[in-house]
Amino acid sequence: MALKTWKCVNCGKEFKVGEWLCADNLTNHIVETREYLLADAPTDPGHPERGGMDSKRDGRTRIGNIPPPQKVMEGDEVKWVGEGYVEFIRGRYATSDPQQQYWLERKGGFCSEAEWQAVWLSQSQQLELKEMSLKAREQRLENDRNELLTQVKQRTEKAVAVR
Repeated sequence: MALKTWKCVNCGKEFKVGEWLCADNLTNHIVETREYLLADAPTDPGHPERGGMDSKRDGRTRIGNIPPPQKVMEGDEVKWVGEGYVEFIRGRYATSDPQQQYWLERKGGFCSEAEWQAVWLSQSQQLELKEMSLKAREQRLENDRNELLTQVKQRTEKAVAVR
């Protein structure tokens, strides 16, 4: 299996797993931002489903070991450094750090936008999104119809002018 490669937006260098440091040797490369979604909305048995959305609005999930700690030799001593975590707020986390992206992709378990909406949005919010989508479709159809009518009128005028 070939190792994944990224391209740094700062220095333009293509790099592979483990080559995280940018040209300055202090900071990680920066790559295109990627968003990760979790369908892990908290439930609050104290509030009915139609009640407040406070537990969902304030939902946070921390995933540890992203990136995992690394062994570093300092003299004759071995130190473990660099263990981190990422925090999903309302089931969303976006990062442009390739090291975090690599370890999140190895972890897996993420969901699609539709699955996220089904878990995190209230019924009224979901209905509002569907309504907006339908209105946008109707507007596109109306625009297409008007454009076709304009084309037909132009062709008819040209045909009449030719006679």
